[in-house]
Amino acid sequence: MRKCVPFILLACLAVAGCWQSRARPYRDAIGVQPFAAGPVTTTDRDGRVAHYMLRKIERGRYRLTPSDHGRDFGQGFELGLFPLPGAPSHVLILQMAMLSFHTGDDSLRYYGLLVVTGKNTAREIVPRCGKDARAARMSGVTKDGAGICTFPDRASLEKSLLALWKSGKKPETFLRLEPAIGSPR
Repeated sequence: MRKCVPFILLACLAVAGCWQSRARPYRDAIGVQPFAAGPVTTTDRDGRVAHYMLRKIERGRYRLTPSDHGRDFGQGFELGLFPLPGAPSHVLILQMAMLSFHTGDDSLRYYGLLVVTGKNTAREIVPRCGKDARAARMSGVTKDGAGICTFPDRASLEKSLLALWKSGKKPETFLRLEPAIGSPR
């Protein structure tokens, strides 16, 4: 899961077209934590691999930090995972906030879907405002000049994410959590 999130967020920021919100629709929600803390490996569709550390934090959230040395080493994301109403229980809303820009209520939150495929595995579906605009427009979402879709509230975000799930969009990133040393596989 850790590896997926940074790739997705970085790709989203690089090509624009993200789904985002400043409204903090899950401010009072407690997230679900289907995964234990530990090392995470992500692989994108092009076979690029990245490594992260996943740590549980308060309110059912995670902190994901890159463990590969490079320009993003030590930065990271706050992750929240929430059930998506109307979707199967293994399909979760993925909310990400960059820690380096995390300044409280005004921080942008980026959204996608995380499909839990096993005890230690998941796949990430990244919405793109341009490509997935039909799902986004269903809920009256605004699209700015940079191609970023912004959701005014939780209901419109969830409606769009459910439409995205039902569209059959394929995952872009595959995540694998590595068991901690000494724990059973």
